[in-house]
Amino acid sequence: MRRPIAAILVSLCGLAGLAWAQDVPLSPAVEQRLGAAFLSDEERKCLRVFHGLWEDADLDTPARRAEAALCAGAIDHRWLHDAEAPLLDRAEAALLRGELNEALELLAGETSIRGIRLRADALAGLGRFADADAALDSLVEVMFTQQLDALQLVEGARGLLLRMQIRGPARGDGTDYRQVLSLINKARDEMDRLAWPVRLAEAELLHSRHNADQAAAAAIETLSLNPRCVRAWSLLGELKVGGFDFDGAEQVAAQMDKIAGAFDAISADAQVIRVRSLLRQREAELAAEPLERLFGAYPMHREGLALSAAVAAGCFDDARTSALLAQFDELSPAHPLALYQVGRVQSETRQYEAAASSLEAAHQRMPNWSAPLIELGLMEMQSGHDDLALDALRRAMALDPFNARAANSMRLIEQLAGFARFESEHFIVRYRPGVDEVLAREMPAVLERIHARVCGNAAGGIDHEPSRKTVIELMPTHEAFAVRITGMPNIHTMAASTGPVIAMESPREGAGSQIGSYDWARVVQHEYTHTVTLSRTRNRIAHWMTEAAAVHLEDSPRDADTWKLLAHAFRNDALFDLDEINFAFVRPKKPTDRSQAYAQGHWMYEFIIERFGPRAPLDLMDRAAEGVPPDRAFQAVLGLDHAQFLAAFKLWAAQQLRSAGLLLPEGTPKLSELLEPWASSWAAAGAAPDATARLEALHAIERNYPDQPEVLEAIILELSRQADGEPTEELLPLLERYAGLCPVDDLPHRLLARWYLTRADRAEQLGAIPHLEFLDARDTTGASFAAQLAELYLRSGDFERAWLKAERATTVAPFDAGLREQAARAALMLKDYGTAERHIEALTVLEPDREQHRKRLDAVRAMRASNSGG
Repeated sequence: MRRPIAAILVSLCGLAGLAWAQDVPLSPAVEQRLGAAFLSDEERKCLRVFHGLWEDADLDTPARRAEAALCAGAIDHRWLHDAEAPLLDRAEAALLRGELNEALELLAGETSIRGIRLRADALAGLGRFADADAALDSLVEVMFTQQLDALQLVEGARGLLLRMQIRGPARGDGTDYRQVLSLINKARDEMDRLAWPVRLAEAELLHSRHNADQAAAAAIETLSLNPRCVRAWSLLGELKVGGFDFDGAEQVAAQMDKIAGAFDAISADAQVIRVRSLLRQREAELAAEPLERLFGAYPMHREGLALSAAVAAGCFDDARTSALLAQFDELSPAHPLALYQVGRVQSETRQYEAAASSLEAAHQRMPNWSAPLIELGLMEMQSGHDDLALDALRRAMALDPFNARAANSMRLIEQLAGFARFESEHFIVRYRPGVDEVLAREMPAVLERIHARVCGNAAGGIDHEPSRKTVIELMPTHEAFAVRITGMPNIHTMAASTGPVIAMESPREGAGSQIGSYDWARVVQHEYTHTVTLSRTRNRIAHWMTEAAAVHLEDSPRDADTWKLLAHAFRNDALFDLDEINFAFVRPKKPTDRSQAYAQGHWMYEFIIERFGPRAPLDLMDRAAEGVPPDRAFQAVLGLDHAQFLAAFKLWAAQQLRSAGLLLPEGTPKLSELLEPWASSWAAAGAAPDATARLEALHAIERNYPDQPEVLEAIILELSRQADGEPTEELLPLLERYAGLCPVDDLPHRLLARWYLTRADRAEQLGAIPHLEFLDARDTTGASFAAQLAELYLRSGDFERAWLKAERATTVAPFDAGLREQAARAALMLKDYGTAERHIEALTVLEPDREQHRKRLDAVRAMRASNSGG
């Protein structure tokens, strides 16, 4: 039985995408311990049970049976109700089931250190914190007067942690935490390196301080010492949920189901992980099933009862939330757990006022527990109340100075206090003084144009204004940006909206930057659309629709890769339905799922506007704000249920793909079919065709199918390959034809732009302009196309277009001195001295040692003054 368990452990701990994932075989030291020749049969059985490697024959005493059931999470198994089973195992099982009064009855008069700790936990769970604190007095006495083994020392450490939650730290410098950690380290390093409860306690302590990597390492080591330890699996599940690895979380839950299922039991921890996962995915409505399984087995389960109230909050059902909080209080009066869980979910769903109320109430119930204060501080950061965030985080850090998430966030808040700002009618731009001022100074004018578009009532506009100014925070490094959004230094994007606040990484190259230059205006227009749609819908908009509206309001054409992704999904009948698309954002099954969800959502949004009018998406948003379920909202606004909508959308999508040259007309054979006769001939000859043979075949097909875009594309690629990727004169008419047949593909435009730009005749180079315009309109990552266009327009004498492109280039790459030079030159050609002054002034910041910039700045100011005076 040992080997299959170890194999399961290896497969699940090796999940891709986690920094701490690794293969974890059973510890060789455990195998060596179990194989020791001096062990009696009874000792070996006890060790197998202790290390989670039991066989059926080992479970032949009440003590070993109870220990195995407790380890596996079968906490209501008959073996844990057996009067002959160890009292402490029975009491701990009752505690885990939420039957706290039964646990107290069992523990009456118990003087062992584990018994005292369990009794204190039960009292605290009932909200009897003073009684729990008093009970821990005897635990402290035992710890300082008796010689303890590793397991007893860990039980004592758990009791001390509970006392810290109740009383608060004796000192505010982290001494208490270090002392507890030193006890755990002593138990591990000096007493028993194979005692898995020691490593489990360490993992749980690190996890409570948001030290995910070290917590995961300790949990994995726990499992290498005991592969059936459900509590270690549960901690890994929590980490998976926290890291948005929802498939990994489900795999962990399934493993816990399997372990408990061997005892015909329901794993409470597995159901809790599933509920947490659904809440994190903002799919609270789907949590009813795991909650039903949980309460069917363990109706008093305290964590489950708290999460059920959180689920109601995630469904925006205030009345049910209040009722479930009241129900929790009947069982555990004055306990903060349910309020804390509700507040976390309210924060994640941007119910910021309600979250503040819930988390503050949780804090008041247990003032020395840092968790509600940490969540409150992070929530206030998200909602743009930095003064309140700093107050909450400082209070949290006084209680818990080693909490990584709180420490990261507080450092950032303190840094933000030193940020400067620019303010406009609808925005506040905050930035770190220094070079970022170059961009920050220019942002308000761009942002106000964004506001007019997004909040306006032109086609696609949201026709709504947020009730307060939106704060744009220009973060100097990627790490600072990540902490601003999540409280931790890792996140894989460059900008994000939390509603009232949009944080963005400064588009600078160099150390501390993950992205470099990017089209920040387009990105912020996307994020601001989230701010506005969330405001209009009171945060109830479906995930796919808020992303669809945001992509639509980027006001940029779909690029070739996105078109091809959609075409592939369409041809393979892989378009998402309206339930699948929401999961694809947060729980993608394939690497392309998230990208397809963005693209398909936008495509469906376009369809809604075209077929039902520009007010239709807004009417759907308003139904969402009223709490109308999405399918009913579609029927009310569009006259179609989800299935009917998807069928109509697919008919429209087919027409779109045919117009784009990505779906062949009915009856037109595909290239692979057209090549079959040649492929058969080549196969019969036993040799792969050379380039000449391939081209001959393609040209022969082209003569019969001149408008088949796949054929033309294949010829272009073959000729380009033969020319080492360079365009040739022979290609020009083919490229022009292909651009007409497949107007969304960037291939012909890239090759044609390169052809014209490499001409010796400067006038002929201007032929690149339409192709560079095509490419620039779809580019989000750099300024090269815009800069090339600005130069060509300057050369052609079209100074207005030169100025527009130079402005776009400096928007995308605001810290590029060369682009600033170009933009100043374009502005001067238009006699726009104010714009020229702005760019030259930026140059004095970007290159402060170049005296030439200051002289030019003085000159342009003089020209501006002279022009004004004239």
